[in-house]
Amino acid sequence: MSGFSIKYLRHGIVYTGGARHEEFFMKSLTDALRINHPGIVSKNKIAASIFRGLASLRLILWGFFQADADVNIVVGRLALSSILRNLFSSSKTIIVFHNFDENDGKSPLLKSYYELLFKILKRSSGKRVSIVAVSPYFQRYFSERFPKLRVFLFPNLFEADYYTTFKQERNPNKILLGQYSSKMDASIYRLAERLTKSGYQCFFCTLREEEAGSFENYDVKKLSFENYLNEMASSYCSLSLSGVNEGWPRMVHESILVGTPVIGYDMGGLGDLLKESASYIAKDENEAFDLITGKKLEYKTSLQFIRKYDTSSVKEWISPIINYID
Repeated sequence: MSGFSIKYLRHGIVYTGGARHEEFFMKSLTDALRINHPGIVSKNKIAASIFRGLASLRLILWGFFQADADVNIVVGRLALSSILRNLFSSSKTIIVFHNFDENDGKSPLLKSYYELLFKILKRSSGKRVSIVAVSPYFQRYFSERFPKLRVFLFPNLFEADYYTTFKQERNPNKILLGQYSSKMDASIYRLAERLTKSGYQCFFCTLREEEAGSFENYDVKKLSFENYLNEMASSYCSLSLSGVNEGWPRMVHESILVGTPVIGYDMGGLGDLLKESASYIAKDENEAFDLITGKKLEYKTSLQFIRKYDTSSVKEWISPIINYID
């Protein structure tokens, strides 16, 4: 069948881990659909805008006019646009949700947006609207919240062989505090202070140049991707002390792939990732401090875990979604 179309819609000014996941999902979906739809038209549309104030209204309008494909892959903040555009068409909307937490500091406008979206999702037909989640935690969460909808699991997948080339000897005094983000729990800064006073070198990584710099108890580094992996691989451990329910944090998985143990909180999909990879779960900053200073952190992740989330397994993850579309 010729003329079949698929479109991916997102917005933002920073190329995040979530965007990388969505682009890989879009490519995987397009490649798989091409078998039955050799003439498929595939497009990625990105609005260089954030959901804030009047810009959010322009973004919703932009998404409405862009969601004109047979299959529209959208992020949560463009989901309402696609659903409304296709109320009376046979087009499908697939919403990619990395995570959702009522308590993660959303603005009043964004809270109102999600309240409206979720009311609509509860009444939506599962034939035309579905969700892609990145972790078992959120697959369960959205399945329970929207029982009429199909909720598929498509996690972050990685080319493991590439990451293993960065494995190296770990510096016992070097600690990666995680991704510099407002989502981090305040305990990470107290822990950084304690570790610095104990002689450790602590640093965050960031995607934003304006956030980089040296501070009293830690550095914030903006790095090229290869340098980021080298810094991670040479660290004694990586931390993910999140204050919200995470999806499937890319940085945590990448740390595991380069051979660096991870300590994190059992928060949402982060807990799924830590448990399945045999990483370390801390109940608070004191336990994290004891794990680090005890100098006994071991790398315990199995090869089975690495293979399960390798890009070579993409067919297994994408097949249920292809069956839904066709």
